[in-house]
Amino acid sequence: MLHKEDPFDTGLRFALQVTGFELATEPPEPDTPLGRILAYAAENGYDALTDEHFDLAKVGLL
Repeated sequence: MLHKEDPFDTGLRFALQVTGFELATEPPEPDTPLGRILAYAAENGYDALTDEHFDLAKVGLL
């Protein structure tokens, strides 16, 4: 049986591979910038996020 993948998914994975990235299959660790942003958004809502929150997450202050 031949398994057909979604063309969009195939293209996305190729683009990520070419640019040196990979598609995450698990949530980020809580002590990473993305993990801190997601935790903040879970508590306060995504609309509460500003550029300052991203800057704080990068340096570990969020």
